[in-house]
Amino acid sequence: MNSSSRVILNTTIQYIRTIITTIVALYTTRLILSALGENDYGIYALVGSVIAMLSFIKSSLAGTTYRFLSYNQGKKDIELLKKVFNNSVITQSAISLFLVSILIALIPFLFNGFLNIPQNRTGAAIWVYCFMLISLFFSMQSTPYLATLISHENILYASIVQIIDSLIKIPIALAVVWFPHDKLKLYAALIAGIEIINFLFYYIYSKIKYEETTNIKFKDFDKNLFKEIFSFAGWNIYSEICIIGRTQGVAIIINKFYGTAVNAAYGIGSSVSGMTSFLSSSLQTAINPQLIRAEGSNDRFKMLRIAEISSKFSTLLLALLAFPLLIEMDSVLSLWLKDVPKYTNMFCSFIVLTALVDQLTTGCATANMAIGNIKQYSLVINSIKFLTIPFSIMCLLLNLPLYSVMICFLFFEFVCAVLRLPFLKKTGGLIISDFVKRVFKPIFLPLLITLIACLLCSYFCKFEWGFLLTFIVSAITLPLSTYFLGLCNDEKIIINELLLKFLSIFKKNINLIIRE
Repeated sequence: MNSSSRVILNTTIQYIRTIITTIVALYTTRLILSALGENDYGIYALVGSVIAMLSFIKSSLAGTTYRFLSYNQGKKDIELLKKVFNNSVITQSAISLFLVSILIALIPFLFNGFLNIPQNRTGAAIWVYCFMLISLFFSMQSTPYLATLISHENILYASIVQIIDSLIKIPIALAVVWFPHDKLKLYAALIAGIEIINFLFYYIYSKIKYEETTNIKFKDFDKNLFKEIFSFAGWNIYSEICIIGRTQGVAIIINKFYGTAVNAAYGIGSSVSGMTSFLSSSLQTAINPQLIRAEGSNDRFKMLRIAEISSKFSTLLLALLAFPLLIEMDSVLSLWLKDVPKYTNMFCSFIVLTALVDQLTTGCATANMAIGNIKQYSLVINSIKFLTIPFSIMCLLLNLPLYSVMICFLFFEFVCAVLRLPFLKKTGGLIISDFVKRVFKPIFLPLLITLIACLLCSYFCKFEWGFLLTFIVSAITLPLSTYFLGLCNDEKIIINELLLKFLSIFKKNINLIIRE
């Protein structure tokens, strides 16, 4: 299978996976919110934000493992792959134990006044916190094995595990609804159980399938390789501190000024953003191994071209859902949730917009990771995101409206997205004018046409379930306008070849059915 076909196949697999998981998440979130109530749901979201804020090392090490595995696959050196994986597992196990120990030590500080939690629910909040630590530990143990699957572009098995994870949450949600005692405690315990199951799925399969995951030995610890991986991971950790610290720091600021009820609205906003980002994130998961592998094989031109394609199509795919969602947010939230917490619409809209802005140059971020010059990138680009926190505090101290916090959120994301271009020009030789010509200019008209079409549809379709037409209009208008107005010549050739392959397969199946 050629690289383009593999990207399409893996992206399609992830679409199917994400459609299933999104439908399940919409249903279970509604059940859990109804069962727990605003305050308990807010407590779960708040405690989760603290864990996420302090567990940045997990995603940093996962990204580091994934980058080194994909990069060295480009070099086709199996012994080096074994060393990378071996050292990654050893490092991840040691750091996860250290991190969990620190988080346990923070319990007295967090739950004796720092977090704004009703006194009668402090015990339940500590219970949730402890089970989230269990989830964190097993999730960290899973990351080297998941990184191996992605580096080998085995998206199918990873998607199957994620679908199973999602489906298990349905009986969990139903159990929480019918549980007669403390529903919040039960929910936290059952979610931790899912992470243990996920770890076993990834561990057993990778041991059987991939040679580099076998024979993990502590005596094979490579000091020089550890230094290289740990240096990369260290600056990746700094980037995660800025990104997660920005996102979850806003949650804590909101909690300090407004309480847990508003945290529920912010948590729902983050969930909506994650659900709408599946189209673009699926493409990135499918295409990034090829980008990093191209750099590993010293093909800088191909790597930069893939970065352009990633940025372009990630933006278009996210806009496919983001535009109709932004226009029909009230209708969607009313249908999804029985009782919509105050400020939910505002949070959802700003967080979705922020995600859309980030996609404009997201391929440049992956390109920089592939090159490996992460120290300067972390200091120059990601430090800016953390400025959201002091500016948000200043806005609220000045008694500005709550939406001023989200304006800061969006503004600094835009600054970071723009600065990625001159940075990659310096480190990787990107020609900014080519990027603008191949990414920004081609997508302008398709995005504008789709936005106008969605606005007109929403304006004229004022009836029950009419908002669904807006999504349908977006799903038709954006692909068509992109095909005729937004593709470069090499992109159109690839799309045409894939369409011909699809039609050929379709005709063969029809002929077989007719003969039978």
